[in-house]
Amino acid sequence: MKKNNKKIKKKKWSIRKIITLTLSIPLAIFLIFYFGIILLFVSKDTSKDTPLYTGEIIANSNQTPLNNSWGHFTEPQEIVEDLDLSGKIFVMTGGHTGTGREAAKAFISKGATVIALTNDMDWAKRNLKGLPNVEIEYLDLQKPKTIDNFTQKFLKSGRKIDVLINSAGIHNTPLQRDDRGNERQFSVNVLGHFELTLKLLPALKKAKGARIINLSSRGHRLNRVHFNDINFEHTPYTGMDAYAQSKTALALLSVKEDELFKQYNVRAFAVHPGPIPTTDLFAGSLVGYASNFKIWYTEFAAKCLRTFWGTEIMNFLRKPENEGDIFKTVQQGGATTTWAAVSSELNNKGGLYLEDCNIAPIVPNGSNAPFGVRPWALDTQDAEKIWSICEKLTGIYYND
Repeated sequence: MKKNNKKIKKKKWSIRKIITLTLSIPLAIFLIFYFGIILLFVSKDTSKDTPLYTGEIIANSNQTPLNNSWGHFTEPQEIVEDLDLSGKIFVMTGGHTGTGREAAKAFISKGATVIALTNDMDWAKRNLKGLPNVEIEYLDLQKPKTIDNFTQKFLKSGRKIDVLINSAGIHNTPLQRDDRGNERQFSVNVLGHFELTLKLLPALKKAKGARIINLSSRGHRLNRVHFNDINFEHTPYTGMDAYAQSKTALALLSVKEDELFKQYNVRAFAVHPGPIPTTDLFAGSLVGYASNFKIWYTEFAAKCLRTFWGTEIMNFLRKPENEGDIFKTVQQGGATTTWAAVSSELNNKGGLYLEDCNIAPIVPNGSNAPFGVRPWALDTQDAEKIWSICEKLTGIYYND
């Protein structure tokens, strides 16, 4: 038999095929990762199943929505479009990230100076790089000494503050305590901002028409303040319970601050920015107890969702009944803060809870409405209690 001497020719891959395969593998991995995150968000979200709210709206002469052109989907640049903010000074915690950064960009675009207070200088410098009229200062809301250092430095400068925006916060963390023994979410979200606000009051008075904006949340609907056990020394702890308490407390602080400071033409407001799944709040909240990888992963996932229309895709899949349950982009989430800070519609008003660039209606305590403010977050007696607790826990007392 004759041997078959023919050599089997190997197929050569074209450069096009090699490039296609090289690109398709990481693309496929990314798509699996990306849609996996989206499906995880959607599967865990219960608000999409909330029936359309048709319950009671409590009448109130102060906390009554305005008839304006803004709404759930408004963005900060729309709010400031016709404004000139030259010469205005905005001091912001959380101004370097998330909804705070979007508000800061809007103020800067109209000539304002933004002083961003942060406990992560590198992160702030990266996020605010290239923006004019920005000053970045170190401040850690859990460390009173850093609050002292900044406030003393600022007051020595002799400058005014037109708007103080207390936007930084942490969300749903395990039980941790600061150096004074206070529960961490209450320490960061409430006590640090209470101390900062009181120490900056002389600069707010100088503006002769300043505003204080405290970032609350619709999470306040979950529960009122545990007045007998603020620091969960006896009460069973959950991260969401502590978070909700802190957001109710911020709304109450806004009520009390407005009552005390309106004599100086300094008015205070609480703001619900909206449900925002792509914010860096979740990554920032992990700092201090989670691994660097988990923090990086959470931040990376949020950035991917922001970049590739994650909010829009999730809303398409969820189809919630109530507008208040529709997820907002980070840009949309910064709009109510912006409106609260600069809108002339709020002149001579204060002590109000705001959402969707408007005054929120009041709905009953225990209501399942995905919008509105609960009466326990506006109660003047509770506002007095939380003020006294903050004074006691910080050792900072207000003297008229």
